Amino acid sequence: MAIATFNNVQVSGIASAVPQNVRYIMDFKGELEEAEIKKFTKTTGVEKYHYTSEKQTTSDLCYVAAEKLIAHKQIEKDSIDAIIFLSQSPDYIMPATSHVLHKRLGLTQNCIAFDVNLGCSGYVYGLYLAATLLQKGSIKRVLFLAGDTGGYNPELKAKDKMLFGDAGTATLIEAGQDEIQCLLKSDGAGYGAIISPKGSHRNPIKEPLNYFEDIKGEMHGDQVFEFTISEIPKAFKEFFEIYGGEINDYDYCVFHQANRFMLKHIAKKIKLPTEKMPISIDRYGNTSSASIPLGIADICETQEVPERLKLITSGFGIGLSWGVMNFEVNKSDVLPIIYTDAYYKEAYSGQ
Repeated sequence: MAIATFNNVQVSGIASAVPQNVRYIMDFKGELEEAEIKKFTKTTGVEKYHYTSEKQTTSDLCYVAAEKLIAHKQIEKDSIDAIIFLSQSPDYIMPATSHVLHKRLGLTQNCIAFDVNLGCSGYVYGLYLAATLLQKGSIKRVLFLAGDTGGYNPELKAKDKMLFGDAGTATLIEAGQDEIQCLLKSDGAGYGAIISPKGSHRNPIKEPLNYFEDIKGEMHGDQVFEFTISEIPKAFKEFFEIYGGEINDYDYCVFHQANRFMLKHIAKKIKLPTEKMPISIDRYGNTSSASIPLGIADICETQEVPERLKLITSGFGIGLSWGVMNFEVNKSDVLPIIYTDAYYKEAYSGQ
């Protein structure tokens, strides 16, 4: 377990971007029975989501979000000391996508760059890494990019497409006077609960190659559900035992948007009032590591919120991994959600 209090950092801005393409769940009536679709929506909460076009990637969405955030904050790019790209849908097997974004954003050689391969728990893990970087040495400002895409995959069947939406986000973390507290956990015994078993060195893809079909992931839903409803309430209990306070001390509790039924179950267990648990999965689907910052942006667009938001967040999923983290952010520094079809036209595509 990782527990930490950071007294000298602040979340100074959040931007989120989604593709312009929208798919409504009822559009799958040609592939599934209407009753089955309605049952899916009732359980998961998904009514529609945004998906990328053929050439658009996670890094494209994160790039747009990052440029908007940098412009909003009116900071010089040479003041960014580190860039973290957290995703399970990189541009290339190698190099790290953070280096592609380093080039596109025009960052300096003094700015370090690295990727993190993590999914639905990724936002709280990424903030933890960013805050840790700020504790020592010369790093004073970190650009944290998180998101995932998979909506273009033409081989996915309806049941595999219906839950997940595409999004990319940018969060600026820098030295400051705020306090951030966190609790993180992992359980590798559940590594097979959500997995893409083929396509790397353990199980190389054999000929004939059907790339989209061969690399698709598997999720054992019952195992994930049992893990989530058991471990997340316990994590909140531990968090408050360590740091004090209670759930009602916060304006909102922003969960990773995994499944509406699951979230309501967790909320009941931790005695979270309905009005403090925003839901965005209905319009964006499960957007993996982007779902927390995207959810924060959605709150600021659709609800009357205080000028300074006091938030507690929780991400959970692949690994298995999970965490709880609190932080504050100014409403004025949470940008409206960006809708874009932009992609990197100069991207390297091989010789």
